[in-house]
Amino acid sequence: MAKVNHSDHNHFLFRSQARDEVITVLKAEKIDLALLEAKYGFVTPQKVLQALQRDAIQGKSDVFQEDIYEKPMVELDKLVEKQRGTHRRMLEQLLMVEQAHKQALYKLEDEKRNHGEFMRKSDEFTNLLEQERERFP
Repeated sequence: MAKVNHSDHNHFLFRSQARDEVITVLKAEKIDLALLEAKYGFVTPQKVLQALQRDAIQGKSDVFQEDIYEKPMVELDKLVEKQRGTHRRMLEQLLMVEQAHKQALYKLEDEKRNHGEFMRKSDEFTNLLEQERERFP
């Protein structure tokens, strides 16, 4: 069995680390930039995105675990649903007010008609009284 001296061991370790670094860089170059932009939320030069990707790979974190646009879109969906509910309630209230308005108009028209009939009858009664008065001088 051959003995491995300290310098050979360091040289082997250095080459192993260099190989890992090259593999990491090559993996970073293959990653789609659109995915990286979705992750970080802005467009940057390719080398910066590759460096960020490489650092994430070296840190053994899941790079694409969350798209930064996902949470705002969920919140926007909630807001849209809330607005739809509010819109529906407003339409229901508007319908109720419209129905109450129609009812009030019908009542007013009825009152107007009744008042017209009352005035006509009152005029007839007044005319009858005047005729009676003229008959008895």
